[in-house]
Formats: sequence, C-alpha cells, structure tokens
Amino acid sequence: MRCPSPRRLRSGRWWLSEPAKRSRDEGLEDEAPVGVSRVRRPRVILVGSVLYLALIFGVMLWRGISIEPEWVVLALLVIAIALGRGRTFVADWGPFLILFFGYEAMRGFASKTGFAPHDLSGVERAVFGGTLPTLTLQHAFYSPEHVSPQDVVAMFFYFMHFPLPIVVGFVFWVRSREHFRRFVGALLLMALLAFITYLFWPSAPPWYQFKEGFVPDSSVVHKILDETVQKFWGASYMVSPIYTHLNPNQFAAFPSLHAAFPALAAVYAWSRYRALAIGLILWTAGVLLSIVYLGEHYVVDALDGFAYVAVATLIVEAFTRWRHRARAGRSTPATPSA
Repeated sequence: MRCPSPRRLRSGRWWLSEPAKRSRDEGLEDEAPVGVSRVRRPRVILVGSVLYLALIFGVMLWRGISIEPEWVVLALLVIAIALGRGRTFVADWGPFLILFFGYEAMRGFASKTGFAPHDLSGVERAVFGGTLPTLTLQHAFYSPEHVSPQDVVAMFFYFMHFPLPIVVGFVFWVRSREHFRRFVGALLLMALLAFITYLFWPSAPPWYQFKEGFVPDSSVVHKILDETVQKFWGASYMVSPIYTHLNPNQFAAFPSLHAAFPALAAVYAWSRYRALAIGLILWTAGVLLSIVYLGEHYVVDALDGFAYVAVATLIVEAFTRWRHRARAGRSTPATPSA
C-alpha cells in the first residue's frame, strides 16, 4: 500500500498557520490545499475581510473607542492568519510597526524643543485672496449648538488617519511584498521628514491661532473635533493607555500628514490598482476638506504634505532602481577575455 504524501496529510488548519510560498519579490498566491479553489477562496476572504473591518471600526466609533494602529494591526493579523500568512505578517509588519510607534512616541518630543510656533494664517490669506477657508467653511456649515451630518463625516475622515494607510498597505502586502516594502519605506521616510520639520519649524493650527477670547468673535475658529467628541461621548471617549501616555504635538500642522498619508497610498496604488487609486484620490480630497473645516489644518499644510509625498516617493523609487541595477550587475557573469 502506498503511503500518503505529507502534502496530502496536511490539514487545512496547518495550512492556515504556515507561511505562504512565494517568489522572491512578488509572492502573491498562497499554495492552497488540494480541492480548494485558488480564485473563489481569496474573493470570499476579501468580501469577508471588508465586512469584518467595517464592523470592527463601526462598533469602535459607535462606542467611542479611538481607532488606533494597534487595533487595526490586530484585526489585519486575523485576516493574515485566514490567508495562511500569519508568521509572514508578523515578520514583515513587525519592523514597520516598531518604527511607526517610535515615530509616534518621538512626535510629542518635537513640541518640547522651545521653538516658537509659526503662524501660517498670513500665507493662507495670501493664497486665498485675504480669506481663510477654515473660517468660511465654519461660518457656513458649523453650529456649536448641535451635531450636524458634516461634523460626523469630517470626524470620520479625521479618525481614519492611521487605519487607512495600514489597510492599504495590507492590500499591497497580500499581492506583493516588494511593493509593500516600497510603500512602507516611503511612508516612514515621509514621517521622518515631517518629524524633522516639526522639530525645527513648528506651526500652529487654525484652532490654536484663533482661540475664543484672543480674537473677535467673528474670527474664532472652533476645534470642531473636540466639541463633537464631547457632544457624542463626553468623558467616556476611550483612548488606549499607549496613547494616553504619549505627548501629543499640537504644533505638528505643517506639513499635514492627514492629507499626505492617503495621497501617498494613491501614488503607490496607481500603477497596480487604478480603481483603488482613484478612490484614494477622492478620499484625499475628502480629508483635505475635513481637516480645513475642523480647524485642524490650513490648506497650505495639506499642499505642503503633497510636496513631502513627492519627495519621499522620488527618493524611495530612485533607491529601489539603484538597488535593482546593483543586483543585476553582481549577478551578471564576467565576460572572459579573448
């Protein structure tokens, strides 16, 4: 009697816990067990993943729980295990998360350097003919007495600052680890450049520059985000101990990483996932409108964020091309002399 091969003895459970077999750079499709569809299964998991994340984030917002990177990563780890890539997920995402949390911890330090925050309202007025878009939007749409639909929508865009690039990075990682690494490299480089800017050239957001009691009532910029959170959840709004002990930097306005993160995701999605890229461009426009309406950023903060996207992308892609050429040169055998 023939002994069954180890591959046939391997159960579906063990397959889910094993790292996927990939090519060196692209490593896309997992090796499915015998009898499992390679096409149908990823689609089912994709649809289930979207519903799963929507449910998780929706419940967190409903219950007043801050959507922070650690919760997003834990949710994605479950999906990675379902795809059979649990250990690979930990190996690929671990260094990124360590560096990302390191940036978050250091970001608050930038506000302790003693540099006076710059006022960019003059630049904003110069760009927009003497007006401030934040004041224009708040005068037209904000009511301090109650919560309006636009307040909720703007708050949602703002709260998705961290989840969006992580989820998009996960999409890249599922299809191509090499593409994921380039995106993460550009993301971390952009965050580093922004941190250096916050460190030596802090800038005040509109809500800080135009506080009630310091300017005429007609020029007051409301911090709509805090006011809306207070109206919805009051003191019951929950932030994890990790972020409670981090010092927030209220002068980290220029550049706006809220606008830069989805823009960078759109840039890296464009060549491979055109529909996703178009959606991310629209999302970026929604973020820009939201952060200006909420009083968290000037438009010029967002425009500067887009410049940082361009710089980080150019540097990472240039380095990637150089590295590929260097590898190709080392792998090319020398031509023997005549």
